[in-house]
Amino acid sequence: MPRVIPSSEIAAILQLGDFNQLLGGLEDEHLECKSAPYRLELEREKMKFAKDVSAFANADGGIILIGVQTEEEPNFHGDIIRRVGCFARGLVDCGQYQNVISDWVLPVIRGLRFEWHPSATNGEEGIVSIVIPQEASRERPFLVARVVEKTGRTVGSHVGFFERARDNVSPMKAEQLREMFKGGQRFAELDTRLEHIEEMIGKMVAVQAPQQPALSGETVFSRVQQARRELGYERKPAFSLAAWPLQPVDFPSLFESHEAQVVRLLENPPRLRNGGFDLSTRTLSTIVVAQLRRCLIPGRKLLEVWRDGTLICVVPGDEWHLCWGMRSSAETGLRINNLALTETVYLFCDWALKVYENAVPAPEEFKIRIMLSDMTLNGRPLSLNPYRPSEIWLDDDRHPAPEAAPGVHVEIDIDRLNAEPGVLAYRLLADLYAWFGFNATEMPYANREIQPPKIDPAQIG
Repeated sequence: MPRVIPSSEIAAILQLGDFNQLLGGLEDEHLECKSAPYRLELEREKMKFAKDVSAFANADGGIILIGVQTEEEPNFHGDIIRRVGCFARGLVDCGQYQNVISDWVLPVIRGLRFEWHPSATNGEEGIVSIVIPQEASRERPFLVARVVEKTGRTVGSHVGFFERARDNVSPMKAEQLREMFKGGQRFAELDTRLEHIEEMIGKMVAVQAPQQPALSGETVFSRVQQARRELGYERKPAFSLAAWPLQPVDFPSLFESHEAQVVRLLENPPRLRNGGFDLSTRTLSTIVVAQLRRCLIPGRKLLEVWRDGTLICVVPGDEWHLCWGMRSSAETGLRINNLALTETVYLFCDWALKVYENAVPAPEEFKIRIMLSDMTLNGRPLSLNPYRPSEIWLDDDRHPAPEAAPGVHVEIDIDRLNAEPGVLAYRLLADLYAWFGFNATEMPYANREIQPPKIDPAQIG
């Protein structure tokens, strides 16, 4: 069973040289694996290396292992270590690696360690680790001092900013980045200032908000469209989930601090397993125009709580989330990974129920809507099958969207006091499977031995 390997355990494995213990490990925000050494004779490889190291330093530290090969696995939202390819020590010059980072990354990353680890079975071969300590993040931001264009030209007037959770950040000119960080030299100082500002805003708006009329589906849909724009998926395949109460509610503590329970749920939503298709961004939330809090990884995941009770999640509808590991192409169209679909829907239902416990008043009834949008690829419709993701039955009994539709909305009404997340998820998914032409009894991950039937989280893990 694939698992997340703690940094302390990785260190022990490297010291022993028993690299087979790495097999089955999941890449995560603290581990990056490279099957072969960086080719530092190439300028573009130097930039890639600088990007990888600075991304960890701008996040929370981590480890890069060189000589470890991973593969994409459709049942887990992360690559899995499948092979260790030891190599001769002379293929990596740790001094050269250090010099490249010193030359390409500003400021200096303190405590950076490069180390060769011989194999326990053959001391002439081994792998290399690069450790970026957690303490280094105190000095962030770290910038890549130049950018190599696709033409191969190195541009020194541009810099790159990369963070481990955000691997698609575009390079920008130095003066643009300077404007972003003007008024603070370190992220830690900015975080403290922003925390104080948030607390001030919280005190200003902590009084009971004026009673608002019940939310309409049109208002919520407009907010979902804005969320897609914030994610960078306005005209790209997107999977959106939204919930809203059927009577006016308020989250009076939403802007008080990160310690408020509703904010904790936003920043640490429920999860079923490591490497799963969960809602977590692993980032702190930001207050947006005193109306909502948002957690965001651009291009990857967005989660919002609005003070008036609207809850929104948007994830990519393509290979980055909903179609992860399904070998979708222009010829096949987008193939939905039904494990990613089921786990995401179940966790959103669970999260919504927990969040609404903190509303004033807690809503008696609310709606949940799931939305597939712009889900065509090269004019071909998206498709779904009822089998757990596997290369063996990737195309078996796969049904395309009816009439090549680019998407669909499915919506249910919920009595909160009697609601269970598994039952809610089952109702939503049954309607979605029916849209693809499947009977509800064909849906996987369900427990039908009890009534009403429900999605069983034990079958997801």
